[in-house]
Amino acid sequence: MGGVRKGAVTRREMLGLLAAGIGVPFVEARGAAMHVSGANAGAQAGEGQPGEASGGVSSAVSAVEAKAKVFEFLRARGHGSYLFGQVATWVHNENPDMDHPGNWIRKVREHTGGLPRYGCITYDFDDDPFTDAAWNEGARKLWDRGLIVGIYNFFANPGGGRWNDPCEMEKIWSPDDNPVRRNFFRQLDRMAANLQWLKDRGVPVVYTPFVESDDRNKWHAKQGSDAIIRLYRLVHDYFLGAKKLDHILWAYHTTQNHGALERCYPGDDYVDVLGKSAYGTGLVFSEYEWAVAKKKAGGKVIWWAELGIRGKGDPARDCLDVLRKLEGSYPELAGFVFWSDEGFYNVVGNLNGRELMEHPKVVTGAK
Repeated sequence: MGGVRKGAVTRREMLGLLAAGIGVPFVEARGAAMHVSGANAGAQAGEGQPGEASGGVSSAVSAVEAKAKVFEFLRARGHGSYLFGQVATWVHNENPDMDHPGNWIRKVREHTGGLPRYGCITYDFDDDPFTDAAWNEGARKLWDRGLIVGIYNFFANPGGGRWNDPCEMEKIWSPDDNPVRRNFFRQLDRMAANLQWLKDRGVPVVYTPFVESDDRNKWHAKQGSDAIIRLYRLVHDYFLGAKKLDHILWAYHTTQNHGALERCYPGDDYVDVLGKSAYGTGLVFSEYEWAVAKKKAGGKVIWWAELGIRGKGDPARDCLDVLRKLEGSYPELAGFVFWSDEGFYNVVGNLNGRELMEHPKVVTGAK
């Protein structure tokens, strides 16, 4: 690969990545990113130019190359090879550092001895429990430890209310200056700066701007599918066009409500990864055939974007039921992303979590 110097990844690092089930092409892209990450640290200390490693390797280019390899890796999942993902932090006070006791990746590792292959951090602009620097460093640590990085955005209501209050969303597109538009674009610029920070350090991102696009509890979904589609497209076009953030895989998902995935879909030009939530004992994906058609015709990655395998009042469940459901009903899915918040959603509060993570058909991270 152009610009990747021999020796950018140590033998120990490469063996660890290969053991995680990545494959040589992805390792090469990771090598570029890992090499550049260290170079940028030197640049911050006054050694060289930001965004450029010794030997002329651009971290931005490395992030774009790594994005392509991540996409290739995700597209290859399904039919006996399923990605194990975990939401590391939602909102509240879940610390973005994967080694912190309040982080769900740490909790999963302590319970099972293993790491997920994908970890997702939420940048919560509503309560703002952490600094942008803390979230950014948390995301970079995931990548440096061999995990694919997911980022959720939880934008604050630009109308000034809480996350579940109505918002006059049409003001976002008004040609006239107004507080709603200013508030929303201030948040967009803030998030763009964070994503640029990661790009400069060679970190590609699976990015979800709006969590569960049809959830009418959230301000962004209260005006229906047309409004959220328009809003999703605005974020995509602003980040890609105005901000040149081309290291992003664009992710979109809805609740498990039947019809929501198709109804709120922003379009093939806007989405790389799509999925649904599944909560409770049913492990449902009601629009599976529609999603499979998107995968086969457009190369989309499809998965359970949020998975909670039982309710609080249900008895502890066999985690291997997830694999059985994939094999028996949804073999085209790339995998699953367990929800956080409470252990009953994921392997921490259920049976055979270690056995699921150690199953040869489940792709996890290096221990």
